[in-house]
Amino acid sequence: MTAIDLHGDILTSYHGNDLLVVIPLTDDVTEMWCRRYEALAQARELPAHVLKRDDEPALLHVTIPVRSQREDVLKMLDAARSLIAETEAAEQSPDASNPPEGFVREWWATQQT
Repeated sequence: MTAIDLHGDILTSYHGNDLLVVIPLTDDVTEMWCRRYEALAQARELPAHVLKRDDEPALLHVTIPVRSQREDVLKMLDAARSLIAETEAAEQSPDASNPPEGFVREWWATQQT
């Protein structure tokens, strides 16, 4: 199960009015896993995404406005972390093996009858 690598180090860097936080994950993830994570993050208006790397554990990127208050920063980081578990759960669901394209084609087939 993918999780935050508590033995790794985080990286931070400033980009304009944002602080980019890079958090190592314990596992390599698939492209579909990254897309699911990003869809969940976008639905919650959380500026976070996962960078898949070849043969290395993935990296979680969270963008935090520099003017954010302490509580807001902690909430954003907690939300980014909790989305990992939600993404893992989505990977285990029956629909996980059938990407949205399959649902579109299934719908289209019903329209043609």
